[in-house]
Amino acid sequence: MDKKCIIIDHDSKNIEILKTLLEKSGKFIILSSFDNFKDSKDFLSSISVDIIFIGFTLPMFNPFNFLDSLNSNPFIVFISDQTDHAFKSFDYNTLDYIKTPLNEEKIEKIEKKLNTINNNSEEKNKSHLYLKSNLKKRKVYTKDIKWVEAFGDYVKVITSKSNIIVLSSLRNFEKKLPTNKFLRIHKSYIINLDKIDNITSKTVEIESSLIPISRNKKADLDKILESN
Repeated sequence: MDKKCIIIDHDSKNIEILKTLLEKSGKFIILSSFDNFKDSKDFLSSISVDIIFIGFTLPMFNPFNFLDSLNSNPFIVFISDQTDHAFKSFDYNTLDYIKTPLNEEKIEKIEKKLNTINNNSEEKNKSHLYLKSNLKKRKVYTKDIKWVEAFGDYVKVITSKSNIIVLSSLRNFEKKLPTNKFLRIHKSYIINLDKIDNITSKTVEIESSLIPISRNKKADLDKILESN
């Protein structure tokens, strides 16, 4: 999703350069730009933004006092030709502290940080699922799922408390699970990586149950476990 942002900088040249780079990126919506904190604060009193780009060229003003006065908590990107304030800047919701001159590579770095934050947020939101079974929805924490197996037009969700039959393909159900915790190891099975007790060349053991692993998935599983 494109991020709404404003730019605050006394230097009009810096503003134009940054505008050009952000527009070229296509990931940012520039709502406005300002050369002082007062006008920007008035704007923010009625409009919410995702990111504020602040230049340290603003004379006679402390950006930290300005940030302290805000009621909202957007991401902040500081822009400066020095690093004097870099340490203090991270007392705030700072996404990045970049040195001038600005270029595409520095904007791409900001994009990557945003992508990481978004991905982590999505994974966090997958900490539990509501599974429809027997005409009611049941809340299931993903940490309690041991494995999921194909069951005709359904999937069988094996948890630490019970087994739940859900109308879904295994492929669609896989999309609901956090990718850093679950792996499809067979055309008919998805396992919780944290529940593995033992592994052989052909099976994964979870609480005395043996689950088959496809030959082409064994290397993927080994690679993931080695990296943990």
